[in-house]
Amino acid sequence: MGRPWSVDAGLRRFASTVFHPLGWMLGHVLSPNLLTTFSVLTSAAVGYFFARGRFFLGAWLMFLAGLFDIWDGQVAKLTGRVTTFGSFYDSTADRVADFLYSLGALYYFTVERIFDVAFMVAGYMVLSSLISYVKARAEGLGLSCGVGLLARPLRMLLFGIPLFIYGFTGNLWTFRGSLYLVLALGLETLAHRVAVVYRGAKEKDEGARGPGRGDG
Repeated sequence: MGRPWSVDAGLRRFASTVFHPLGWMLGHVLSPNLLTTFSVLTSAAVGYFFARGRFFLGAWLMFLAGLFDIWDGQVAKLTGRVTTFGSFYDSTADRVADFLYSLGALYYFTVERIFDVAFMVAGYMVLSSLISYVKARAEGLGLSCGVGLLARPLRMLLFGIPLFIYGFTGNLWTFRGSLYLVLALGLETLAHRVAVVYRGAKEKDEGARGPGRGDG
């Protein structure tokens, strides 16, 4: 039986299929770790343009950063260069990239004194970090918890596309409404992952104690 479908796996599988030819070509000239570095550098540029209020350009660069994040893993698999450090570097780079583009948006809306949006962006940053941390910590304990509706690719889409529309139309409710949705889905995802880890940890502990040694 294959692994159960998830939002994260579905979006990554779709993007990898669509952009496979480019990933295949990049694999002949660039290393996976270099592509990961490009993703971080592009995200830094995204944060800068978001901080300047240039959301139209920043959103396009955010899309490019997302492609680099897809291509690094794709190239590693296509060229047989999957390494332990590469996996660590990719995961760490994702956290840095999330922080950079979020920080840029937070700076802009704080300076513009649009405090409700700034507060929700700060909440987005906290939830994104917690969601990723719970998954990484669980996997470090040998537990799988890639569940929940707000996987990273969807988080980026729900953050970047509304900002793109805002930069094009000036309608802030596009981004504000998306943040309400992101925060709701983020809470669902965090709670779902914690619940899955709790059940998995309980089963693991009971298995370690052996039969006949339950809690009574």
